[in-house]
Amino acid sequence: MKRFIVLLMLLVIFSGKALCEEAWEPLPLGGPAPYGPVDGALSEDGLHYDDGSMKVDIEITVVDDVTVYYIYVSVADGSQLRTATAGKPRSKTTAPVYQMAEANNAVLAFNGDYYNYRDAGVVYRSGERIRYSIRKGMDMLIVDENRDLVIIESPTTTKVENYLAEHTIVEAFSFGPALIKDGVRLQFNYKEKNSCGYPTPDERLVICQLADTEDGRNQYLFIACDDPGLSVRRMTDLAEEKGAIVAYNLDGGHSTSVYLCGVRINKIPKDRAVGDIIYFATLVPSETEASE
Repeated sequence: MKRFIVLLMLLVIFSGKALCEEAWEPLPLGGPAPYGPVDGALSEDGLHYDDGSMKVDIEITVVDDVTVYYIYVSVADGSQLRTATAGKPRSKTTAPVYQMAEANNAVLAFNGDYYNYRDAGVVYRSGERIRYSIRKGMDMLIVDENRDLVIIESPTTTKVENYLAEHTIVEAFSFGPALIKDGVRLQFNYKEKNSCGYPTPDERLVICQLADTEDGRNQYLFIACDDPGLSVRRMTDLAEEKGAIVAYNLDGGHSTSVYLCGVRINKIPKDRAVGDIIYFATLVPSETEASE
């Protein structure tokens, strides 16, 4: 009898564990995400979102008299980190971030590197090579096959080709500069990097990767700031303080955009039309889709 009770308890424990460990289906690589934000997953204050497959927590604070936003994101599957372009990838088409976010069922969306504003740099979107014009002064940010963030400083053809020989590039951004690599703050002469007003304050957006969560989920951090802004050096301080393993400066100024469930979180004078977004999507089908 005792043995039966023990076996029954083990069965209950493991059954409960199996129910908690959802078997998520990865999202297809290209095109809009198939599912939109989940009803009821957004908190009343609009700063937190949790649907089981992804979690977003936004902290708003003040640094040097500037409003700063820390946006933490953890996802169950790497396919939830995605990009979208305003038009055909090789076109000069632009659109506001909120329009691209809505068109692609984004839960959380940011501006990207406004790649079609210039003609230089290495650019990949959703596994497709859009541009391959390597510039040493344009540090690269790569999203690899595991959706980890990878930095290539001062890229050369040799560096990029060596990387491609062993890895797959899902996304590649060329803006920069790269700020933190392998947990180490990078030192460089900013005058040799792509111009981003490095020493001067401005509205900015930095993408970071943190250590995986305890349950093995990829965890990212975006840091944004409002006008009058912070310098890139100061933004690096903030990323370093938060334990960023990788940190990279994206397009800033009035391009800086943070949207959660269709609502702008940060404040800028008006929505600037840009070429692309970085966004996160849910793995949870809607009730209609789940019943089909």
